[in-house]
Amino acid sequence: MNLVQEGLALGIPAPRADVHQRPSAARIYRMWFGTSDALGADQDLARKILNAFPREPAAAKINRIHHLLITEALAARGISQVVDVGCGYALPRPQGGGDLLFAQNTHDVVQQHWRFASIAQATTASRPKAVLADVTDMARLLERLEEAEHLSRDRPVAVLLHDILPWIPDDACVQDAMAYLRTWLPPGSALSITHATADLSPTWVERVHQVYDDAGIPFRPRDRGAFSDLFGDWEDLYGGRGRVLPTARHQNAHQFSAVPDYVSAAYAGAAVKHPTS
Repeated sequence: MNLVQEGLALGIPAPRADVHQRPSAARIYRMWFGTSDALGADQDLARKILNAFPREPAAAKINRIHHLLITEALAARGISQVVDVGCGYALPRPQGGGDLLFAQNTHDVVQQHWRFASIAQATTASRPKAVLADVTDMARLLERLEEAEHLSRDRPVAVLLHDILPWIPDDACVQDAMAYLRTWLPPGSALSITHATADLSPTWVERVHQVYDDAGIPFRPRDRGAFSDLFGDWEDLYGGRGRVLPTARHQNAHQFSAVPDYVSAAYAGAAVKHPTS
């Protein structure tokens, strides 16, 4: 069974009773793409983020374009099982003939190569199932996906962790989760990660870090070394040693590849597991 599985895996505790009065990083992310239904708390925090880092909407769009491009690249390599860890909320479709690029989702891209992929359905026929889980308990997350026959370990799996790990501040938890994931995945599998960093724009990212901290939202940018460690000893997707690049420069076809690195404010990398890994 070929499968496209989009999983919502957040390293957060169960929702509190006042969840709808508190700002949400996931909802704010949607605001950068034109949503108009954000809560007041989200709008207030978004204004503070823009004051700290005016290029935040551009950074979000750079990340999203990379997501679509790397998903396309992995599907083109023949990987038909894709787990989107931290898929978040669906992005809005623009009204009045706007750019439909950002309204694409992971399954839209993969199905261009795997038309007959089996998709776990949610409440509508056009969306795969979203699995709510704790990414720091990687063993349980993968167990659930395998038990439900969403994944098969007899062929490669592509795992996308795009802008999810910065929201887990515990370094040890992130390292343990990634080590388990790398061990669990079968040979030929691929791992794609994007991660906020202060390396490229220290002042702005530190300001954003403080804004989130003041709002009670954990946020942990990581440096180049910590980012590289997430891939273990896996080989780069395109061969050789692992490449760590600003997100806009990782894929040659990225339409923002010429922008200054500080606009990305994040690293991107992709690696493949070989039989000896």
